[in-house]
Amino acid sequence: MERKEFMSLVGISVGAVILQNCLSGCSSKSDPTPSGGTTGGTTTNPTSTGFTGNAASSKGTIDFTIDISTSDYATLKTNGSALVVGDVIVARTKAGNFIALAKACTHEGTTINFVADDNKFRCPNHGSEFSTTGAVLSAPASSPLKQYTATFDSVSNKVAIK
Repeated sequence: MERKEFMSLVGISVGAVILQNCLSGCSSKSDPTPSGGTTGGTTTNPTSTGFTGNAASSKGTIDFTIDISTSDYATLKTNGSALVVGDVIVARTKAGNFIALAKACTHEGTTINFVADDNKFRCPNHGSEFSTTGAVLSAPASSPLKQYTATFDSVSNKVAIK
């Protein structure tokens, strides 16, 4: 074996070990389905039927409406549910109120989950927790999530996010 080939194999092996440790370290703190809670892991395409407006912060101000009577957004008919729409997580509390926050944890950008039983949001990667207003409840995140106004029209079954 030549020196160049040996160094290449060592480099690949070290990289694989580092990657494995990183992935197992992150996943050991992962809580994809919190006990008694609901996750916000379901993502819908914000250009689907029942959606109007803008749900991508890169395209300007967040301002959209979703129709929960359509199949893409029907999850939100159930109290304690959540759905990711573009850059926003929309949750319906157990009491039936709608909440909308930026979906990305302010620590490392992972999509957060809604934990209905605790009425809070949790990052599945490192455990940061946020209140229903986006305030940080536990680290490592140190910045709050952006909160959006969510209003529900029970006659039209539409939720407006601004």
